[in-house]
Amino acid sequence: MKKVLLFVTVFLALVTSKVWADVDYSIPLYQGQLTIDSGNEASFKQMIIYDFDSSYNGQYVTLGSAGNFPKGFSISGQPEISAYTVDGAGHLQSRSISKEVEKLSDGYRVKVYNPGKENDRIALVVTWRLKNLLNIYSDIAELNWVPISDWDVPLNKVIFEVNFSGAYQNRSSQLHAHTGYFGSGAKVTKKGNGYSVEVNRLGEGRKLELHAYWDRKLFYATQNKSGKGLSKFLMTEKTIAVKQKLYPFLATYVVPLISLVILVVSLWCYYRFKASLGQKKMPRDMHLFEAPSDLSPLVLTKYIYDLELAEIAPPDVKGKRFDISFENLIQATLLDLIDQGKLILFKETGLFDVPDKTKLTAYERDFLDLVYGGQPMGLDSAFLDYQTDKKILKGNPSAVRQRGRKILALFESRLAKVDASVAQTITGLNYPDLHREMLAREKRSLALAFLFAFASIGVSLALLLFSLAVFYPLGMGISVFLILLAGLLPFFYYRRQTYYQVSRILTAEGLATRQAWDAFQNMLRDIKTFEALDIESHLVWNRILVYAALYGYADRVQDYLKLRHITLENPELNTYIALGVHNRLALSSHYLSTYTSTANSASHFSISSGGSGGGGFSGGFGGGGGGAF
Repeated sequence: MKKVLLFVTVFLALVTSKVWADVDYSIPLYQGQLTIDSGNEASFKQMIIYDFDSSYNGQYVTLGSAGNFPKGFSISGQPEISAYTVDGAGHLQSRSISKEVEKLSDGYRVKVYNPGKENDRIALVVTWRLKNLLNIYSDIAELNWVPISDWDVPLNKVIFEVNFSGAYQNRSSQLHAHTGYFGSGAKVTKKGNGYSVEVNRLGEGRKLELHAYWDRKLFYATQNKSGKGLSKFLMTEKTIAVKQKLYPFLATYVVPLISLVILVVSLWCYYRFKASLGQKKMPRDMHLFEAPSDLSPLVLTKYIYDLELAEIAPPDVKGKRFDISFENLIQATLLDLIDQGKLILFKETGLFDVPDKTKLTAYERDFLDLVYGGQPMGLDSAFLDYQTDKKILKGNPSAVRQRGRKILALFESRLAKVDASVAQTITGLNYPDLHREMLAREKRSLALAFLFAFASIGVSLALLLFSLAVFYPLGMGISVFLILLAGLLPFFYYRRQTYYQVSRILTAEGLATRQAWDAFQNMLRDIKTFEALDIESHLVWNRILVYAALYGYADRVQDYLKLRHITLENPELNTYIALGVHNRLALSSHYLSTYTSTANSASHFSISSGGSGGGGFSGGFGGGGGGAF
């Protein structure tokens, strides 16, 4: 039974919330009239015009006493309430209503029930009686009141009149109306014994604060504040006037400029970092028509680019970019083995075969074991040892994790074995080390670049929060732009940091060697732009195809070979091109990425449980809001 009651309660709450949220309306006009008498009592009349774009049940209005209210302040709990239909000619027709006045912790809420339909225009009139609204000093009577603060929709036009009902006798007075430190604000006009305030569009939830004073001699009410108040009043308004100029200037110019300066400092730190590395790139128009040395793809990748298979293999490589991709390295190594005659491709069956396993180096044997394992070496059977179906994620969590870890462990162990064999081969060749670690001063420069980039984001974020709090659209736009701009830098820095952590920094000798390979890579990229006589006498096409595959230009070289009717000396490589092995291996590499991603998900698989968690500018008091339901 308790569960049923709980369900009904929640259902009714949701339905009620839905009904309230579905009411569509606007408020074209809010009129307020405050009339103060000599005894420090006041009548406050509100007339709110509602335009409904949907059916509705009624309206509500609140009037509060939150904040630093005067001694003895009170609101009568029996306001006068009436509602009218406004016809096309602007005439008012009285409506039958029922009303409910609810006492809140800091004021009252009036709910008026008068249901209607779409396109209705309703005028709601509420008149309140207020006591001790003013602070009575020895020299002035001060009004420091917020009549509007919590409306659910914008008030498109606000007209507010403040009048004194006693004998005025040309006594001194002032009234200031504040809607915030930003925007056009309110227009105040002196009219006889009172003032008129006009505001064009007061945003949802925004405040209108009235700050005024009259000569104390106009009031016979008892003094409720000690001392004199005029100097305090004038100082408060002077402070507000300064802030109304200062805050927009700070939010529009100073703070964005600070953020930009910090951003420039971040870029300068990164420039110093890059300059200290001395890693100059070879110009794109520099070409080398022969490979600088005859290295196998695996040895070249490790020795020149300081990359291992494990570092560029899926699934952790997502979102990272390196000089050599895993897919290209796999294809280039297979081509290299074919070119050396260590691997044969049969056109009829589409199978690879190793005619003499004794001719394979240790890393070549480990490589073939990585790609094919114990499977037949077919064009479409690469990486089948790691094949994983997403259906395994529907099984028992423990079994799923075990299966995923087993597949990943097999893949990672084979990667590590290849990398170890390649490293051992390079050590045996006694090649000089072309790379070094990042120096402490270089790390400091990069760390400072990160620090200033995040500082710029922090300053812009503070500006955004401030602009949201005071509803300053220009400040919001500027801060969002700066956050997006500054946010790109840490992302860029991180990618470069990751690159140098993996590939390390080139030494002077390493840079010269790398630049030669870069020039050779430029030639492969631009191969279609050269005349046949310029390059064909320089090139050994078998090796060119191997390196083109490594750098991702295999398609360009193959197209060039077909266009020039060039036949390779090695018939196995011609078969490779004819069978479209490049595209089929690319598909296998894509499958491998899917396999390892699924296995990685499986290794961390678990069944999750659902759940959810859940004052004024011059120190004025009060508060007033409303809406419809």
